[in-house]
Amino acid sequence: MKLNRKLLIIAKGISVWWGIYLILGCCAGFAVRMVQTMFMSAEPLEILMYAPYMCICALILAVLTYFIGEAAKKAPRRKLRRQLFAILGEEGFSTNYISKLFENAREDMKYILYIEAACVYCMRGEYDYAEKTLESVDLISITDIAQTTGDYRTVAYYYCVKMALSVIQNDADGAARAYDDGIYYLDAYSDNDIVMAVLALYQTEAGLYNSAIDTAEKIKWKSLPRKMKRYGKAFVSYVKSCNLLNMGKYDDAVIYARMSLETPCTEYIASQAEEIIKRAKSAKLTASQNT
Repeated sequence: MKLNRKLLIIAKGISVWWGIYLILGCCAGFAVRMVQTMFMSAEPLEILMYAPYMCICALILAVLTYFIGEAAKKAPRRKLRRQLFAILGEEGFSTNYISKLFENAREDMKYILYIEAACVYCMRGEYDYAEKTLESVDLISITDIAQTTGDYRTVAYYYCVKMALSVIQNDADGAARAYDDGIYYLDAYSDNDIVMAVLALYQTEAGLYNSAIDTAEKIKWKSLPRKMKRYGKAFVSYVKSCNLLNMGKYDDAVIYARMSLETPCTEYIASQAEEIIKRAKSAKLTASQNT
């Protein structure tokens, strides 16, 4: 995530709590003033002195509340992520991995986990399940939350999965619509590993082979969790091999397809990489026979 985007999210979160504490502070000040007036206190509350102190204290409380709240929200997410990584290490993106996502898809984690499950289904080549799961995501709800908090990550990932699903279903128009609809949110995370990988896949479908390879090579692998990076790199190697095959660079296509097979994301991606190797070798043989 870009630094300015991260700072904006923090600022919005703090501003919400600051507003709450300012309202409470004003209510408290009004109550104190009323009590002092009723009992005719000799030293009534001085508003000019009270207001700046109240604002400062409210800001301090807002900052503390925001970061404590974020830490409390992240605790169950980190626990779940450890469990998922354990499954990933032993089984890869298995049925158990997806089941764990659905088991924990509730409250504020519901839709982001649905989106991740749909993404895994895509990588497994299970299009119907991916489409059904993605349809369970309330786009209006996650968009409203994104606009309120300034955190567009969930919406960006939603459109990433929608684009990927359209590509693997050979629905070029659907992929283009998903890209156009989500461009605002995708641009906000233009340096994100997942967004860039899916963009490379989209450019492949659009026939922009050189652009797809350039996008894939720009991925810095900073935002993807460490234990998922090898799978991400394997997927991107597969995307590169597709583009190289389409460009007629058969030897390079075979090299990148084999790189993808070293740590395949799923059996489906592995089968696709093996198909690239077969097609590249066959195309190279045909080309040599015609010369």
